[in-house]
Amino acid sequence: MTDEVTTGGDLQAEVARLRAENADLRRVLVAHQKALEGQDESQHCFRCLYNDTPVMLHSIDRDGLLLGVSNYWTEVLGYSREEVLGRRSSDFLTPESRRHAVEVVLPEFFRTGVCRNVEYQLIKKNGGVIDVLLSAGAERDAAGNIARSLAVMVDVTEWKAAEKALKESEARFRLIVETSQESIVAADRTGCLTYLNLQFAEMLGYEVSELMGRSFLEFVDKALHDETAARQKSRENGISEQYETILVRKDGSRVWASVSAKPIHDASGVFQGSFAMISDVTRRKQAAEEIEVLHTHLSARAMELETANEELEAFNYTVSHDLRRPLTAVNGFAQVIMELYGQQLEPQCREYVQEIINGSIKMNHLIDTLLNFSRRYSVSLNREQVDVSELAQEILAELRLSDPQRRAECVVQPGVRADADPQLLRVVLDNLLGNAWKYSAKKQETRLEFGTVQHQGREAFFVRDNGAGFDMSRAGSLFKPFQRLHDSDDFKGTGIGLASVQRIIQRHGGHIWAEAAPGKGATFFFTLG
Repeated sequence: MTDEVTTGGDLQAEVARLRAENADLRRVLVAHQKALEGQDESQHCFRCLYNDTPVMLHSIDRDGLLLGVSNYWTEVLGYSREEVLGRRSSDFLTPESRRHAVEVVLPEFFRTGVCRNVEYQLIKKNGGVIDVLLSAGAERDAAGNIARSLAVMVDVTEWKAAEKALKESEARFRLIVETSQESIVAADRTGCLTYLNLQFAEMLGYEVSELMGRSFLEFVDKALHDETAARQKSRENGISEQYETILVRKDGSRVWASVSAKPIHDASGVFQGSFAMISDVTRRKQAAEEIEVLHTHLSARAMELETANEELEAFNYTVSHDLRRPLTAVNGFAQVIMELYGQQLEPQCREYVQEIINGSIKMNHLIDTLLNFSRRYSVSLNREQVDVSELAQEILAELRLSDPQRRAECVVQPGVRADADPQLLRVVLDNLLGNAWKYSAKKQETRLEFGTVQHQGREAFFVRDNGAGFDMSRAGSLFKPFQRLHDSDDFKGTGIGLASVQRIIQRHGGHIWAEAAPGKGATFFFTLG
């Protein structure tokens, strides 16, 4: 009986122990179940975050096969999840990016377990290409080996395009600056050069490296150093200006420079330095100095000419009064002798007196010619539209009346007009047509022409005759006063007509020239400015 009791007590104890163990197990199971439920909930949250985050995420296994991709990953590239899972992540890279991934990035990642800001280009399903920056971290197993990775990709296509555009813009700007004929420099707030192009270095005879970091004022001539320093200081107050200074070259020579400077400020308006374009104006300054010297000489020459004109006017007065009076007396007394005593004089004596009269008439005519010649320099131009054809017809009609017996053909181009002083233009045609009439007098039939031709894109007038002509080797004397190409016994004249014509044409801004041959006539051409 006792043994049974004992046995029963042991059994109860065992049952109690088993019940306790079962309770502990149940508590463990409940806790484990709760842990599993929490883990499932955590995994669910992670999966939702992984799939729905607006970032391109993917994970690959040890072989580089895609284990998972985010919704945004598929949205950007245009694939469904089923089309990509199980494929190599490198399948979606451009050939160049794929080569870089296989040869460089993946080996390094599986060695270190991390990569950051790797530049890739991905190919979308529609063939488009996007630029991304990829960063990835590794998940390791219990043995510490990399089991899988989680990668994040950021679409930087627009940023890369903007960066490319910026680089291209900078390259264009640098090309413009480096090839500019102007010297371009930049200086910091202390005036030290932080940039300069090759043109500035060549202007001063230095290498670019020799100038970088040096103060701009080092190269300013001492005489203008303080003034230039003050101008540089004004840049701190935001003043832009243009000024001229003298720079000293490496060999010690000086160069005049025109400086156009502008201050540089940062986004907050704080002065950072200056930017300037510099031009070498040495030649211009030298030319200005030469012009000043020439101006001085011209002023002196103008005074000389004014004095000469005053003397010429005095000479004209002397000629017209002092010389003409005794000449008139000589002519008058000679005329009285001929009238009162002409019949009583011997024939040879009468010839002498007649020569005195003829000589005084010629002298008086020469005085008139000289006066007219000198006045044509001082008379003012009154330009207007002139019917040159009509003027030529009038002069030719007068010439016909002077010698009505001559057989002459006169051809005038109709409708010729010119902007000129009508009185002076008449003097020109009087001389040219008069010479043509005179030097063709020995021809059985005279032919005179007036008209226009094109000469170097401009209208040129011409007067042509079929008269005596002249040797072109002597053409240089044509327009000199008192120079004659024909003997005065053959063709009378003073030799002053063509010189007057040339001066009148020059006053109109034109020029005159001639073509001729002995015995074959002459053609005079002239233009009016």
